[in-house]
Amino acid sequence: MLPRNIRHDRGGKGERTVKTVAILIVALGFCFQSHCFGAGLTQSFKTTDGFTVHLPADWKPIPRHVLDAYSGAMAKMAPKAEKQTFNFGFQLTAAQKWFDYPYILVQVNRTGRVPEEQLASLGRIEQAMDKGLEKTRESLSAIVENARLGKTSYEPSSHILWTGIALEVKGFGKVRGLIGSLLTENGFIQISCHARDQDFAGYLPVFEAIVRKTEIDPELAYQPRGEVSDQTDAGAGWTGTLAAVALIVGLSALVYGFRRRKKSPDS
Repeated sequence: MLPRNIRHDRGGKGERTVKTVAILIVALGFCFQSHCFGAGLTQSFKTTDGFTVHLPADWKPIPRHVLDAYSGAMAKMAPKAEKQTFNFGFQLTAAQKWFDYPYILVQVNRTGRVPEEQLASLGRIEQAMDKGLEKTRESLSAIVENARLGKTSYEPSSHILWTGIALEVKGFGKVRGLIGSLLTENGFIQISCHARDQDFAGYLPVFEAIVRKTEIDPELAYQPRGEVSDQTDAGAGWTGTLAAVALIVGLSALVYGFRRRKKSPDS
């Protein structure tokens, strides 16, 4: 079953609903043809951060120095936004330059365990995410238009918080993303998957499978405890961070890849 956030944009009606239905039909067809729910994830990347990512054979890692260069470039472009660093990144082996769409960026957050009680307040979580998105969007208004988040959903069985994002990059076009945040005992692992709008439906099953099939080491795996949060504004801090990262990741190709067109992906 596909995440709820891919089915509906917040407040979407009419044309958007028709378009979403069409996307799902194409995505499901692609799913049954090839990579449906992890069947084609033949590569495994075990990290030193307590989890393993599984990928299709035709994907490759993005080197750490490239990720660091991107983070530095984004910090200069949006100095008012909270600086973000990324632990891992992946893209198609056939890509001609770094951050060619589609790509995936992974961020490991160790700010503390998210209380289970907070996850029942999806409405308040969405409000916090909207605030985080708006703050970052203002910092990037010169290059971003119409950035919006999809419907948020939480899966208790897998401890994954799902959301989607759509944005328009000035001078480039529309980009869509699927973000899966895997809760852990000391924070969460955010896996952000982005593609061009016209290609997103085809990659959606692969993106979802990569998130779902990510294995968290037993000692780090989230364990529900039924505790009650002492925060009155549930999810304000960590979900605001999710939204900010979701927007920044969608701009990776613009900030880093487009400026290095003449350089080899191996440089």
